[in-house]
Amino acid sequence: MKLTKIVLSSVCLSLAAFSCYANDGVVNTRFEGWLGKKQKGHFLDTSDWHYCFNNNGGSCGSVSLNTGSSTCHTTGFGIGTKWAIPTRIGGLEINSGFNKSWTACNVRSETVTCSPNRGWKGRAAINFSERWGRVRVTGGDTYFAFGGNNCASGWTGKWESGSSWRCTYTGGQYSRDGYLPEWRGSSCDYARI
Repeated sequence: MKLTKIVLSSVCLSLAAFSCYANDGVVNTRFEGWLGKKQKGHFLDTSDWHYCFNNNGGSCGSVSLNTGSSTCHTTGFGIGTKWAIPTRIGGLEINSGFNKSWTACNVRSETVTCSPNRGWKGRAAINFSERWGRVRVTGGDTYFAFGGNNCASGWTGKWESGSSWRCTYTGGQYSRDGYLPEWRGSSCDYARI
């Protein structure tokens, strides 16, 4: 992180005519629990369908899905800056951004195999669920802005030296409700043909 700020500082100094802003403001959060049972489920990744038309005996075969391809799902959330998302789920990389959302990416490497019965089609799938919950913003990290007092909303700037400003969080504590990642699993999805 120090190297990034040093490089950014020298870039900003070489562009003295322009304002330069290091958007490192991150709010700290705490998970305050699930609110009711409002849930949404998604397939993060699926194999192709395998059809079983066999009516003369023999095997119908199977279909496999090799995971870990970083397939992602994004959901909006009402925190308008980078935030430390408080939920972690094995097999998923979960990040939140500056665009009032979070993104969960499937990263676990595994193979899921499914075999449909006669008269059915089947596919392997990675399931992902999100559930309505509450997050509490408890504070924010201090960061530096260069080229002027360009602190993000919720941070107050104090001049340090030269073109460097220290941005200190002053946005207070508050709660936000919305969908959050709940679980990830693998399954077989079957349907009649």
